[in-house]
Amino acid sequence: MYFVGLVLFIAFLIFSTLLSGSLVSFIDLASIVVVLGFSFPLLMASGLLSDFLRAFKIMGSRVNVWSMIELNKTELALRLAMKLLLISGLSGTIIGIISIASHLSDMSALLPSIGVALLTLFYSILLVFILLPMQAKVKAMILTMDKDYNNENSTH
Repeated sequence: MYFVGLVLFIAFLIFSTLLSGSLVSFIDLASIVVVLGFSFPLLMASGLLSDFLRAFKIMGSRVNVWSMIELNKTELALRLAMKLLLISGLSGTIIGIISIASHLSDMSALLPSIGVALLTLFYSILLVFILLPMQAKVKAMILTMDKDYNNENSTH
């Protein structure tokens, strides 16, 4: 169901960008590199990259085969990834605005530069949108395991 929802989300995103202008104006490789280049090395440095990647396996699975510790670490990794993505998007936007401010004499490049500066924040928010359902599913699994554990212990 996650992947169906993701496809619908992407389709709606493309549709809404087409309504507001050209899809090409929403594509900027440098902004994507900034968002991912700031986020993933720090996620790796945290030691939680494999836990983060587990979230994708969880989304493709109908049955919980993971331990409570694995699920908790996955949820922690997802929270960290979302924070890192948002901070990297904001950092990219700030870097872009500083660059714009230093080149204010060239007014012809000002508006396109503002668009590129904002795209890093846009990309980071989109990636967080994709990760939020993952975090919710992992958290729901944790809550279910907690409830099952409490039910087992209360009957003994």
